[in-house]
Amino acid sequence: MTKEQMEQIVQANMQKIYLYCVRRLGNAAEAEDVASDITLELLRSYAGLKNDDAVYGYIWAVAGNLCRNYWRKVRRRRTEELPENFAGTVRATPEDRVIRKEEISALRRELSLLGEKYRAVMIAYYIRRESCETIARQTGMSVTNVKQYLFEGRKKVREGMDMNRELGVYSYAPEKFTMNFWGDSGEGYWEIFERKLPGSILLSVFDSPKTLEELSLEVGVAMPYLEDEVKKLEEYRLLVKKGRKYHCGIVIYDNTFMEKVHKAAQAAVRENIGSIRAAVEKGKKLLEETDYSCARDDGNIRGWFILMLICWEALQASESRMKNPLTFPLLENGYRGYVMGMRGEIPSGLSGIYGRYQLEHDYVRIFNFNLLTDRVFNPFAKGVRDVLLACEAGQGETADLERLSDMLGNGFVRVEDGKIRPDFPVISEKDYLSLAEKLKDEIGETAALAAGLRDAAAETLAGMMPGDLLHVREIGSIISMWSLMEDIIPVALEDGVLAKDGEGRNPTAFWFRT
Repeated sequence: MTKEQMEQIVQANMQKIYLYCVRRLGNAAEAEDVASDITLELLRSYAGLKNDDAVYGYIWAVAGNLCRNYWRKVRRRRTEELPENFAGTVRATPEDRVIRKEEISALRRELSLLGEKYRAVMIAYYIRRESCETIARQTGMSVTNVKQYLFEGRKKVREGMDMNRELGVYSYAPEKFTMNFWGDSGEGYWEIFERKLPGSILLSVFDSPKTLEELSLEVGVAMPYLEDEVKKLEEYRLLVKKGRKYHCGIVIYDNTFMEKVHKAAQAAVRENIGSIRAAVEKGKKLLEETDYSCARDDGNIRGWFILMLICWEALQASESRMKNPLTFPLLENGYRGYVMGMRGEIPSGLSGIYGRYQLEHDYVRIFNFNLLTDRVFNPFAKGVRDVLLACEAGQGETADLERLSDMLGNGFVRVEDGKIRPDFPVISEKDYLSLAEKLKDEIGETAALAAGLRDAAAETLAGMMPGDLLHVREIGSIISMWSLMEDIIPVALEDGVLAKDGEGRNPTAFWFRT
């Protein structure tokens, strides 16, 4: 006998099976449950029939056994009923009302944890009172499948109500999640993480893969609301479904990894501090042959300029020396790049790096290090560009006087001969490139050091991540990119190679004339 033949026979006898259960059990609701059990058992066990002619005898044998088993189980739970002529009254106690409220709450909870198809069928049948035939037409399923979903849905709800479910920690204490992007454009990705929920979902499955039901409990969000979020994360390949469970599709790193990166970088810098000191001194002497100028110039300011030149150029050159080249894979938004996540608070010695902030003709390069100053130079802050353009044009005022006053106070600009001028080192791009060429050996040594640190970080991250995450080594190389530049600062200060600015200003902002 085929499955299709058994489905047809069961469908033709569904009403008879139900009426049989009503007569045996004397309760319509219980008969409905047992009839569903009988249907499911017949569809599961039809392959065991050796003779097709025995199918009807088998149907009623199964029906009789399941009704008998159900009756025995119910009898064990039931207490003696009141006689029909009982004339008293029954009042619900406060305890009864509390229990009833808890049961309804549990029922709603379990309905919210059902998958989309189960939930749709259960709500249509029990709340909207639609027939199985109507539901089958609306969903495109067979009537038999609808009844199977009803049976399994009731079973899931009953089992869930008997369980002591607890919401996961992400439902009441979500960790901080920050998306990090490296590439052409993070369009679409940034918008996803404007809310906390997507980050909590990724952190939860990163800890351990989960089914949708498990994820719903973990983040404390009902399935109808969670499903749309999960679909969006799947669409962008941030979540990957394998079987019934969802896995994290991106690398998520935390402060444990970053501490290892910084520890390795500082150790490497200390081993090479002698050659770094010599390179700075060599560069300071070569600087005298250029058009470099600075209103508050001294040996310390010149030293910072040379150190930043060597580090910046070395970092650009380090990528060609790494064992793990950056491939910039194609993303779901149509651009190339890497999407990754940061978990929790990750302290940084950097307050922002702006490698080339272009003006009309010239450009500025700004490195903000926490250890050097708390005066963060952000060229994208409101009004800053207008002040910088006024510097470039030699103007004496700007429309935003408040921003101009702020930049004067922080030592970013000064007024000289009635004109606004940069209050940090200025050099022509031509002389800068010539200087870099003369320091190419020192830059090459530093590039090799940076590449080695980035390769080591890539292997460290790979050892901390699940084995199936893509591009993990490349991402390790990216995350650790600034480690050399960041960790050279404390070592240079400790060793006395350089010092903080005496007036607390930023000594690592530079102007390039083109």
